[in-house]
Amino acid sequence: MNDTLNAARIRPQTARKVIWHLAPLLILLYVVNQMDRANVGYAALTMNHELGMSVSQFGFAAGLFYAGYILVAVPSNLLLARFGARLWMTRILVTWGIIASLTAFVDSAHMLYVLRFLLGITESGFFPGMVLYVTFWLPRQERVWLMSLLFIAIPLSNMLGAPISTFVMEHVHIFGWPGWRSMFFIEGLPAIALGVATFILMKNRPDEASWLTADERAELNDALAMEQQEAQRVSPKSAWSALVDRRVLAFGLIYFGINIGVVALSFFMPQIVAEFSRTFAVNYSVLQIGLITAIPFAVSALTILSWGHYARRTTVSAWHVAVPTAIGGLSFAAALFLSSPYEVMAAFTLGAVGVYTPHASFWQLPPRYLSNAAAAAGIGLINTIGTLAGFLGPYATGWLHDVTGSYRVPMLGVAALMCMSATMVVLIERTSRTAPPSVRPSELPERHASGSAI
Repeated sequence: MNDTLNAARIRPQTARKVIWHLAPLLILLYVVNQMDRANVGYAALTMNHELGMSVSQFGFAAGLFYAGYILVAVPSNLLLARFGARLWMTRILVTWGIIASLTAFVDSAHMLYVLRFLLGITESGFFPGMVLYVTFWLPRQERVWLMSLLFIAIPLSNMLGAPISTFVMEHVHIFGWPGWRSMFFIEGLPAIALGVATFILMKNRPDEASWLTADERAELNDALAMEQQEAQRVSPKSAWSALVDRRVLAFGLIYFGINIGVVALSFFMPQIVAEFSRTFAVNYSVLQIGLITAIPFAVSALTILSWGHYARRTTVSAWHVAVPTAIGGLSFAAALFLSSPYEVMAAFTLGAVGVYTPHASFWQLPPRYLSNAAAAAGIGLINTIGTLAGFLGPYATGWLHDVTGSYRVPMLGVAALMCMSATMVVLIERTSRTAPPSVRPSELPERHASGSAI
């Protein structure tokens, strides 16, 4: 197995060429994706009062995005595999951009519910589609670096989105609208424009890339075919069987625990900072809240790159996921029990590092055991289960805040789920090491020389 993995490597210069051709567009798409998904957290600073919404109603509205998302994530990924990333990503971008801009017209909590649900449906398939797309281009050890570059978009979108969204809310009032309406309308437009750019620029697979030489295309195809052979040995044989595969379900639960931290930071960090006025007797403007909120995401962007570079130089394993996830969970548990806003922000910054750092490594694990249609369906289901955190998390967080008057209890729940994920990923690896030989390959995660198996 180790020989196979080594043989699946490609020349560094080939990897660099692919990464620097794909990364700029993918990062830009993902930045816009995350801004359109999370800007409702900044809108809540003034929108909730105007629409007469409680924190729990806001949490329900934020979570409805994920309700729509999970309904069609798996079929969306299957359609991407059927029609190609270029066409399907164009459809996703244009339709989500239209719905994002239409959110400017909401006049009640119920209308916000409807549009958040529709936004989830139109955007569904974007992220699992991106995960599937990069498996068409690079073997896993090089793919982890490309995914690290891609995942910079999450903290980068929050780092940029916080000051941009709050600046628009304070200073831009198109059509005489309040700032939060202007923000929704303006920030939906880039997705539509990028849909057109994607149709023009994106290539589905290496064979379509004119910027690769014939030798480079052959090198990539040989390495990817070798990985597919190994994945096919242990992969479910169909999309349907992937949906009930225990490895896929375990991946989904692990991703749920990681993703709950992303949800907490994206949707509630601005409101947590706003509550400093009550807990620490400080007063911040909307723009200042945005700038303070950006700090954890800026630091996370740097650690994603560092961790991705480390994973690229080693063999991606469960520990690349477990260690940062556990650190992030413990940081969230401690954050709101500290005695100054500086200490709280330091803890949330460490928590953000723990939330975002493991993603690129995590998404290298499922393709080891999934191929062809099973990969499209399995990756879609893993993302769907993880995305349930986005549906359940905001409402539960808002409800617990309304009941207790504090974000402490919700953050403790986030911490517990993240630590659960860190524990699960290690236990699954240990199980794969000690499993008896009598277990059939179809029932057991593939083993690698590194000891990683998930």
